[in-house]
Parts: sequence; C-alpha cells; structure tokens
Amino acid sequence: MTIHEITDTRRMEIYMRFASVDGRLAALLLALLFALSVFSLPSSANQSNGTSAVQFVDVSAAVGLAVIDPGPVTDWAAYGPGIAWGDYDDDGDLDLFVTARFDQLGLESEEALPEGSTQAAIDAAVAENSVGRTHLMRNDGGVFTDVSEEAGVLIHNSSAIGASWADYDGDGDIDLYLSNFGFANFENVSDGTEGADNIMFRNNGDGTFTDVTALAKIGNPGHSSGGIWADYDHDGDLDLYSLNAGIVDERDFQIRTETNILYRNEGDSNGDGVPEFSDQTIEAGRVSGQDLSPSEDYIPAIGAEVTIHGAAPAGPSAQVIIQNEFGLSGAGTGISWAGIWFDYNNDGWEDLFIASDFGVSPLYRNNGDGTFTIVTAEMGMTQPGTGMGVHAADYDGDGDFDLCQTNFGPNFIWRNDGSSFEKLLDADMHMNDNKTPIVNWDCHWLDYDLDGDFDLFIGGGSINTYVSLQENTLFRNDGNGVFTDVTVEVGLGGHDKVMGASMADYDGDGDIDIMLGISNGPLKLMENNAAQVTGNDYLKVKLNGEYSNTKGIGVLVEVKLSDGRVLIQRPYAGDGFLGSSDPIIHFGLGPDAEIEKVTVYWSTGHVQVIEEVAVNAVLSVDEEAPVAGGSELLSRLLVGVFVALFFILLALSYKAVNVAPDDEG
Repeated sequence: MTIHEITDTRRMEIYMRFASVDGRLAALLLALLFALSVFSLPSSANQSNGTSAVQFVDVSAAVGLAVIDPGPVTDWAAYGPGIAWGDYDDDGDLDLFVTARFDQLGLESEEALPEGSTQAAIDAAVAENSVGRTHLMRNDGGVFTDVSEEAGVLIHNSSAIGASWADYDGDGDIDLYLSNFGFANFENVSDGTEGADNIMFRNNGDGTFTDVTALAKIGNPGHSSGGIWADYDHDGDLDLYSLNAGIVDERDFQIRTETNILYRNEGDSNGDGVPEFSDQTIEAGRVSGQDLSPSEDYIPAIGAEVTIHGAAPAGPSAQVIIQNEFGLSGAGTGISWAGIWFDYNNDGWEDLFIASDFGVSPLYRNNGDGTFTIVTAEMGMTQPGTGMGVHAADYDGDGDFDLCQTNFGPNFIWRNDGSSFEKLLDADMHMNDNKTPIVNWDCHWLDYDLDGDFDLFIGGGSINTYVSLQENTLFRNDGNGVFTDVTVEVGLGGHDKVMGASMADYDGDGDIDIMLGISNGPLKLMENNAAQVTGNDYLKVKLNGEYSNTKGIGVLVEVKLSDGRVLIQRPYAGDGFLGSSDPIIHFGLGPDAEIEKVTVYWSTGHVQVIEEVAVNAVLSVDEEAPVAGGSELLSRLLVGVFVALFFILLALSYKAVNVAPDDEG
C-alpha cells in the first residue's frame, strides 16, 4: 500500500466517523476518494549513480575539534561523551556541546594499575577518572572555538553524559539541558543521594547562560542518561521526559533500577521569567519506565539490588535479563538509556518509546488528554532486548514512523505496519559474516546519500572485559526492505567505542555529517561529500512556531514531489543516545527533483501548505494562525456540506423518477 493509499483510507475513516450515511453514499464517497487517489500514486524513488562515490572524512583537527578532552580515555568502562548540535547564538550555523567522559565504576582504572598497588593508590585512580568536563564549541563559519568558560557552561568534575537543546521558555533561542549520571555507589543509593542533579541552563541571548534548575524545578537527582522534549499536551510549550539509567555493575552483574520523570511545562506562573515544571509521572498514567512508582514528586524511586541473569540462546539480543518479575506489564525495566517522542499511530499526538536495558522496551500511547496508556503488548513489542539507543523515521516510505533500537546483540528494527510493529534484526539485513553484532549504543536514521530514503547508522562499542569491541555500521537503504553494509567503503570503518553520536549539516553544504562521541580515543567529526558527488537534491525545513512551540519540535512535515513520492519527517529535541541532532529537518530528494508542495501539520491542528518550493535550499516556515475551531471542525463542515449536497441531488433524482403519469406534459 502506498502512502497516498494509506492517507486516503484514513481520510475516508474520518469522513465516515462524522457522517451518518447509508451504504449507497458510502460507496459513492469511496469511489470518489479512490478516483482522486489514482491521480497521485507515487513512483519509486530514483537511485543516483553517484552514491558509490560518497565518502566521510575526519576533519576534526582541521576545524578545531581536536582540542576536545572530555575526560579519561578507556576501552570499555567509560560512559560518555554525548553530542548535541544546536545554534545557540542564532547566527545560522550549528554549534556543538560535548558532555563528559568518565569511568563510572572505576573498574578499568583499577584494572590498569600494576598488581600489588595499595588501596590508597587504587582509590586515588578511581576518584581521578570518575568525572570529566564539558565543552561548548562555537561554530565560526566552519571552524570551532571553545567558549565553555565565557558562556558559563564549563563544568569540571562533571558526570554529565546527556545533553539536549530546547527552547524551554519560548523566547526564541535554544536552552541547554544536561543529564548528570552522578556516582555508582551500590551501598548508598536507597535515598537517591548518589545520583546528581541535572542542570537547566537558560540562554541569555548574549552568548552566556544562567543555571535556572531550581527555579524551573527540573533537576532530576537520579542517575540520568538523557532528556527528550516534546509538547505532549499541545499547549504551545515544551515538556520534558528525563530518563534515568539506574546503576549497572558490569563486573558483579548487579543492578539497581530507577524511575524516570515526566515534567509538564506550566509556564511562568510567578513572573520570575522562568517557567516552572510539575511532575506528572503518576498523574499521566505512571510513565515511569517500569512497574515501580515514585513515592513523591520530583524524586525518582530506586529499586532493590538485583542480579542480572543470562538469557536463552533463542534471544541473542537479550543476552542478559533482569529477573522475570520485572517489566511484565510492558512498562519497561527501569534501566532507561534513551527515548523518543514520535507519533506511531498518526493521530497527531506524540507517543513515547523508551529503550530499556535487560528486558522489554515500553511504548506509551498519548491519549490526547494529558494521559498515556501502555500499549507495548498490544503493538507486538514484547520481545526482550537490551535497549540502549533509539530513533524514529519512515524508513520504508509507507507513511508511518518506524524505530531502530540498539542492543547487546543484534539490533532491532521495529517496522510499523499501522496496526502493530514487526521486529526485524539488523543482522538479517546484510551478508557480512565478519560483523557479529555485540554491543551498540547510538542509532540514527539519516539519508546520507540524499537519494530520498532513510539509511541507518549504528555506533559500536563495548561494555566490559568479556566482550570484544564492535565496529560501527552504516547501512545503505536500497529500497524494498534491503540494506547494504557500506561502512568501510564510505570511510566509517574502525573499532572506535562510540557512545554518543549526532547528525547535522554542520558546514551547510546540503548533506548530513556525523559527529562521533568516542570513549577510547579522540572525538571525530566525519564530513560527508554527498552533496558534491551524487547529483542528488535536498531540502531543509526550518519551523518557526508561533502558536505551537517555537522550533516546531514534534511537528509533522510532509514533502510531496512531482513524481508522486511523499516524504515525512519530524524534528526532535533529544534523540539517538545521549544527545541531540539538528532540529532543522533534512530531506534527501534524489536527482532532478521537483517539489509539488510542502505540508506542515502544526500541533494546534492547523495544516499549512507551501507551494513553489525550491530544491537545494532552506525553507523557513512561519506558522500561520490556526483556523478557528481547529481542523476537526473544518472536517465536520466539509463532510456536512458534502452530505447535504448528495441528499439534495438524491431527492431531486427520486422526484424525477417517480413523477405521476397524469402530471406529465
């Protein structure tokens, strides 16, 4: 079924919902809609011969990023760094925030010391490597300058691993949210004191930032891994879901789970210029990421210490799991590494998926009234895994959003068929026997070759001394569900331990570059040359919300091409693993593309159509005022007019056929 067939079918369902008609009218409506859809059937995407010439080149040293030193280099034990792109100074190019890198348990630091080292020496080494530092790198025309200190966001002795940019206060510039992990002390976590408060940095608009965490009340004190933003209640401002990873001891195979926090933006109620957030985790339907519930607002609950068990060989992506009583409801395991706000059922409301380690990763449906319902089992997603990273895109072009989920083992591709999700394995998508999937962290959908479909990047890594280091992977989408491993040929090969990774067109040339947050060596900015060698076109869409949130986070954008193809995307604020990518939406179009129209489905319900759009450019869309009453009222009115006209014609026809004989002539 094509995207137009799906769209028209759903349009028909909406019409029939609001119109009470008999079978003849239904048949006529269906026939008319089918006739309309015939004229807009899409053709298959064109493949450009230049795809094979695409190369990624490490330009870190040339652009000034080789100076970044986020913390101790380790081969397997480190957390971080995370990578977040954002134009904080609003000068038109993307700046970069890099979180800390550190040995959270001290295991590798201790192991590196010579045999016979004193306990004092061990303690000193562990303490030294238990934290790192943060970096804000300003982009000055493609060359980066470290402005961390002058901007007020330099943190020494930091355990921040996650970072996301979001305009939390609606003033037009992006602010910075840091997710701090804290310390992994198994003996003293019952009261949550061994985590570390997250930090909300308000952008002052002059190149500096102010810590407003206490005023905003979003300083989640748990062992945080990331913060993802969306206007889940559609009131025009951004809300926050703050993820907690709990504690995992990779040597003794012990864990403590931890609940997440859903923060709703309540606006600036006291006039201090800072919006306040309420904790809605329980009120919204226990969106805690596990069956455990926090006992009070703003404080995550921490589970008892439990043992990780080996899993059956039948589940290679769940090589280790928590005891069976965890996560049976489909709510998650309480070890939450990443999440994504996306609309899986195309009802216009952002739903929530959480990548949970050691078990089932949950899906929460947004009910549109401020509450959520767990639909993990209903949507066929109860396959246990070891979820770490997640991202959403329409990789198969059928008009709905699919997911990638990284694991300790083969990674999951959750293909959305409209009524449920089908689990595919990335290991089944290629024939490279040398690439045995072990540990992966980040995953991102991106159209690296600009041919009009989504390819898949997966960041490899390691987690303990018992597993080997996994190579990174770039899968090229060849269409029809077929992927080709092109990692080595495009220059992304190697065995770096990539924790965070982030996608952005940092140099503004039209293709997507990849920033790699590496734990066992220097960070790498991999510049893409697809715009120069493929002959493929692109379009970037920048959303300027006026009634929806200011950056259009979560808003659906649809690009219809003259050859019938329809491409869809949404901008995210927090995605992948530990970071954020460019909120400007990037479409690859293929060669010789012509855009028929761009349609923006704002969170107010207003649908805005832009025609005469140029390719190879940035389309800046200013949100129009929503139609009074919203799109539902408009749909009702259109259906009412259509039905009224039909019955008028039906009545006239009936009268003409049943005229009495003595009335003729």
